[in-house]
Amino acid sequence: MGLRWRSGLAIGAMVLAALAPSFAGAASAPALAAHAEAGRAFDALRAAQPGRMPRLAEAEAGTLLRVLGDAPRFLDDMNYTPAELGVLSDLCDRNKAAITAYISFGAVQPSGIDASVVVRNVLEFQDELAVLQPFLARCIARQVPIAEAMLRQMGERQASQLRLGGLKRSQTSLLQLYAGIATCFSDPRFGPAYCGLLDLMAELAPVHARALPLASRTMAIRLLPPLQQLPAGPQREAVQRIVDAMSDDRCTALCLLGTAP
Repeated sequence: MGLRWRSGLAIGAMVLAALAPSFAGAASAPALAAHAEAGRAFDALRAAQPGRMPRLAEAEAGTLLRVLGDAPRFLDDMNYTPAELGVLSDLCDRNKAAITAYISFGAVQPSGIDASVVVRNVLEFQDELAVLQPFLARCIARQVPIAEAMLRQMGERQASQLRLGGLKRSQTSLLQLYAGIATCFSDPRFGPAYCGLLDLMAELAPVHARALPLASRTMAIRLLPPLQQLPAGPQREAVQRIVDAMSDDRCTALCLLGTAP
């Protein structure tokens, strides 16, 4: 099945380093270091009190969570070159690790993952997830055009190494995000901060779809409630936009890469 996605990207990055132009707005090392430090500090908080999770309402934890979820600072204000795709992947992975920590807290049992604990965690930590999840959705969307540009500049042999690994992690993360917004339609205990992710996912769905194989696009649609069950209004319009994007049956670049044998 080839090398891991990020290992493949590292190979491509070395090839492109000499080809990619220098940008005045390229990713800022001090800013990226701040995100990495927030990740380390978050892990330290967890290690200091393993029996609980850091909460948004707590001063130190809240500050760290807001840094980890600061899309304007680390995504919108950055110009990532193809050679920096691995750096961008690190941002996404760091954010996803924090999300996973909240969702899986206490859910790992000798027999496997306790789904009931996962559901309880998502409800309990929805305020924290509402800060982190939009960053992940935007981060994956930022990866897509950069990875596509890399593929256009790489030969077929090198591109064939960009399989699984990070691509599969991003695909899984996207489906988890779409599943998360689906719960807002079935469980009134989820508040507007968490459920506000729906609008962002609708906005980014056309880009997300380009990273998903056709089968995963179909799954994303199935995770959401049928349109005919939703009353007219903004939520139905948002779901319609997602369905329209995921119904696109064109499969190129990352889509093909994800489905190749």
